[in-house]
Amino acid sequence: MKKRMATLLLLFICIPALFAGTFDLGFTLGTNTHFYEHSYDNDAVKFAYGATIGMTDILELDLQANSQLVPRFFADTNVLVMVQRTLQGQRNTGKKIAGIGVNTLVGAGVMFSDYHEGGQFVPTHLLFSVTPITIGSPYAGKRERILSFTLAYNMYNNQISLVMDLLKNDFYVIGTYRDWRP
Repeated sequence: MKKRMATLLLLFICIPALFAGTFDLGFTLGTNTHFYEHSYDNDAVKFAYGATIGMTDILELDLQANSQLVPRFFADTNVLVMVQRTLQGQRNTGKKIAGIGVNTLVGAGVMFSDYHEGGQFVPTHLLFSVTPITIGSPYAGKRERILSFTLAYNMYNNQISLVMDLLKNDFYVIGTYRDWRP
C-alpha cells in the first residue's frame, strides 16, 4: 500500500508543478522487464505507464511507473525518473515546424523501489538509458520508443541489472500540430 501511495504522489503531485514552460506533454503506455535482479524483482513483464515532459527542444523528463499485473494486480511497482536527450536533432521545435521524426535518445536517472534489504520505497538504482529508435514526434501527437535498454546500478547491493522496454507509446496532449492551427 505504501508503494502505491508513493507512486501516486510522485506521478500526480510532481507533474503539475512541471507543466509551466514545457514544450510538450505526453502520456506513456508500454511494457517493462527487469533482468538480473531476481531476488528482488521476479516479474517477467510489467505494465509501464507515466508521462513525458518536453523541457527543451532536445531534452525531456520521463516519469514512468512499472507495475506487476499477474499474479497480483499492482502488487509490485517501481518508479523511474529520467532526463533524456535526443542525438539526431530536435524532438520538438516549439513552433509550427515539426521536429525529427526518427531519433535516438540517451538518458540518465534514478529508480525508486523497495529492491534492497530494508524494504522501504526509496531511490535504489542509478540509471543510464539508450533508446536506439524513436518513430514519431510530439508535433505529430504520437511517438513509439522501440527497444529501450537501461543499465541499472543498485546502490544498496552494488549489483548491475538491465531494464528493458520492448515498446512504449507516447500520446501527446500539449505541443502537437493541433496547437498550431491558424
